Amino acid sequence: MLLGKVKHYDINNGWGFIETLEGDDYFFNVANLRAGQKISLGDSVKFDVVQTQKGPSASNIFRINP
Repeated sequence: MLLGKVKHYDINNGWGFIETLEGDDYFFNVANLRAGQKISLGDSVKFDVVQTQKGPSASNIFRINP
């Protein structure tokens, strides 16, 4: 699992980007949030990386305490 912060979140369209501590960005869709999780811009999160046709994306995302 990687650690990052929600860098961009378009709540109306249900997608965004997470930036890791190393500066890498990963796309996410709200469908990739762990069940029952809600996130906001700036939240610290943990997530898995999965390969998609468009490149690596965040999956199994959950918020952690800062």
